[in-house]
Amino acid sequence: AGAVPPCAAIDLGVLEEVKTRYDAFDADRNLVIKRSRDVTKGAKNAIYALQRSDFRKADAELRQCAQEASAIYSELASQTPTLRGGGSFSGALEELAEALAFRSFRRDRRLISRSEMQSESGLSFPLALHEYLGGLMDLTGEVGRLAIRSTQRGRKAVPEVELCLACVDAVHAGMKELPYLPCGLGKKMGALRSTLAKIEGALYELALLSQGMRVQAPAAAAEGDDAD
Repeated sequence: AGAVPPCAAIDLGVLEEVKTRYDAFDADRNLVIKRSRDVTKGAKNAIYALQRSDFRKADAELRQCAQEASAIYSELASQTPTLRGGGSFSGALEELAEALAFRSFRRDRRLISRSEMQSESGLSFPLALHEYLGGLMDLTGEVGRLAIRSTQRGRKAVPEVELCLACVDAVHAGMKELPYLPCGLGKKMGALRSTLAKIEGALYELALLSQGMRVQAPAAAAEGDDAD
């Protein structure tokens, strides 16, 4: 039998280099997570301000969000696709996209396109497609809350509620047309359908109110939508 070759020695220098790179990545990841929370919080504050029609406060929060997100990208995420492509940073950008879309709806009474959102965002880097789509889908929840709150004004609220319904219906129809919803966005469709059904129910009640009646919208219609 031939002689057994000696085992190759483990290169401890290579292992140390790998550990050093891993520790650096882990530190950067934790920093991205921490700083992304500030972007998410600012975007949520902007949404709350927009619900109260406080556009000055909302714009200030959005500017701060864009500055912080751009800093995170340039300092940490630009050289590491894993930190840019998913996780906390992408989630924060989706929240920012929702806030930008809601500002457009409240200010201009329409949906904002991806190119318009990019231009108005103040970001130094491009939003990903799934962040834009996710922001639009989450927008429908805020529009739904606005519609329900508007019904407190009675029949005078009909035009506002109809606009909210048109917005949510357009997002719902657009998402259904797509052959594939990336990055798990399909799980948002249930909430989107539920919001659509709630606004339809609110508009139904307002129509009955105009005829001097007050009844609850049929629950079967909403249940049927959720079963799709």
